[in-house]
Amino acid sequence: MRILHVLDHSLPLHSGYTFRTLSILKAQRELGWETFHLTGEKQGKCAALEETVDGWHFYRTRTQQGILSRIPLGNQIAVMKGLKERLFEVVEELRPDILHAHSPSLNVFPAIEAGRKFGIPVIYEVRAFWEDAAVDHGSTSEG
Repeated sequence: MRILHVLDHSLPLHSGYTFRTLSILKAQRELGWETFHLTGEKQGKCAALEETVDGWHFYRTRTQQGILSRIPLGNQIAVMKGLKERLFEVVEELRPDILHAHSPSLNVFPAIEAGRKFGIPVIYEVRAFWEDAAVDHGSTSEG
C-alpha cells in the first residue's frame, strides 16, 4: 500500500501536528505500508522541492508569488492552487494507492481534485475545527 500524505507542515518544524503526523507515519510503516509526504506552502520557504529530515523524505510546495497570494481570501486560493499543481506532479511520479489529506481544509480540496483526476481514493483527517483551534491558540475567545 502506497499512501501519499498531504500535510500543512512537517519536520523540521516542531508542533503537536508534526508529532501526531510522525506517529501515524510510523504506525503505517510498521504495517508494511509505504508512506510519502507532501507539505503545502504553509511549511514556509524551502531551499529545495525535496528534503530529507531525520530520515523522513518530504516533497515541498513552491511559495506562490502572484497578485492573488497578496490579497485576503485570494491568498487561500493561491495556497490551494499551488498545492494542487505540486500534488499533481508528485502523484504522477509516485502513483500512490491512497491520498491522505490532513487538516486544514486547504489540503483536502486539492487532494479531492487529484483523487478525481487520477482515480485515487482520498481520506481527510480533521484534527481540529478552526473555531476550536482559534480558541486554543488564543486568536479568539470561547463563545
